[in-house]
Amino acid sequence: MIIEIKGTQFINKGAELMLYAILEQIKLRWPDAEIALRPSSHSPYLKRAKVGAWQKLSLHKHIVDINWLTYYFPGKLKSFLKGFGIVTEADIDCVLDASGFAYGDQWPIRQLTHTSKEITRFHKNRKPYILLPQALGPFTEPQLTRSVKQHWAKAALIFARDKVSYHHIHKCFGESENLTNLHLMPDFTNLVKGLAVGLENTKQTVLFIPNSKMISAKNNRRDWVEHYVDMMASYCVDVDSLGYIPVLLNHDGDKDHELCLSIAKHANLPIRIVKIDDPLQVKGLIGEVAAVISSRFHGCVSALSQGIPCIGTSWSHKYEALFEDYNQQAYLISHPNIDDRLQMNKFLAADYADVCRTNPAIDQLKLKSQQMWDLVFDKVKNIHE
Repeated sequence: MIIEIKGTQFINKGAELMLYAILEQIKLRWPDAEIALRPSSHSPYLKRAKVGAWQKLSLHKHIVDINWLTYYFPGKLKSFLKGFGIVTEADIDCVLDASGFAYGDQWPIRQLTHTSKEITRFHKNRKPYILLPQALGPFTEPQLTRSVKQHWAKAALIFARDKVSYHHIHKCFGESENLTNLHLMPDFTNLVKGLAVGLENTKQTVLFIPNSKMISAKNNRRDWVEHYVDMMASYCVDVDSLGYIPVLLNHDGDKDHELCLSIAKHANLPIRIVKIDDPLQVKGLIGEVAAVISSRFHGCVSALSQGIPCIGTSWSHKYEALFEDYNQQAYLISHPNIDDRLQMNKFLAADYADVCRTNPAIDQLKLKSQQMWDLVFDKVKNIHE
C-alpha cells in the first residue's frame, strides 16, 4: 500500500512535526506501507529521500488539473516512472491530508477546488481521502461553499481540529445535515516525543517563537502589524529583568529569521537566535525550558502538551480553540492593543508551572488523538477488505 502524505513540508517545523507524527503511526500500524510526498521548494528531494518517500507526480498547474489521466496510464509507463522513484495519483492507495490550515477564505480558491476534485476521484476509485485534524474555514465565498458541499461528503473522514472549524464545515452543508464522516479531534502531534537538544541553562530559559504571519497581509487582526514586534521585545526585556534568559527560536525559515533579528534589536539585548533542523529536537527543547512565548501553533501545542507554561499570540481562531482545549485561555493574547499586559512574574511562578505540569487536559487530549488514529486505520482497513 502506498500512502500519500499531503500538506507537510520540511521548512516549517510544525508541518514537519506532523509528518513525523504520521510516519510514527504508519510504522506502528502498517509497517509494510510505503509513503509518497509531493515535491516543492519546501519539500526538496534529499529531505524526501531521507524518509524513504516516493515522489508524487502531480499533473496540475493553476486551474488546470489532469491527474485523472494517470488512471489510464499503461502498466509499462507506470513501471518506467517507478524506476525513477515516481508514482502517480493512480498508484496511491490512500491520502492523509495534514495541511494544518489551508482551506478557507484566506487561501486561493484553486487550492480548495483541486482538493475537492481529488476527494471525488478517490471516492470514485474506492480509495480513502482523509483530512487529518486541521483548522478549516471560514467558507464565505460562494465558490468555496459549493465546492465543499459538492465534494467533501465523499471524503472517507474529515477531522476538524476545533469547534469553529467543525461549524464551518457543517454550515456549508446545512446545520441539520448528518455528516457521518465529520469528527472533532485535537492536533495529533501531542503524541510525539521530543529528542534532547543539550542547550545550556534550559531551566532558566524562556523560549520565544515568533511568526511572520503575525505581521503579514494574511492576518486580519491588523493591530498586530503595528504592535507585534514591540510587544515581543518588551516581554524579552521583562524575562531578562527577572533573571531568566530570553532565547529566540526560528521555527520557519528566512521570514521568521528576519523577525527574530527585529525583535532582538528592539529589545536592545544580546538575545541568542537558534535554529534547529530536526522538529523532534525542537519539541524536545520546548519540553526542557522554563516557559514558552509562541506565535507558532505547533510551538504552542508542543509546550501545552508537555506541561510547559505557554503564552500564545493569535492571528486565527485555531489559537483560541487550542488554549480553550488546554484550559489556558488567560494566557492567550488575541489583540495586543486591548488585552491587559500579562505579568511575567506570575507567569514564571513555580505554582503556575505546577498547574501546567499537572493539567488533566494533557492526557485527555492524547487519548482523543489515539482514538482519531483508531478511526483512521479502521476506515482504511474496511475499505481495503
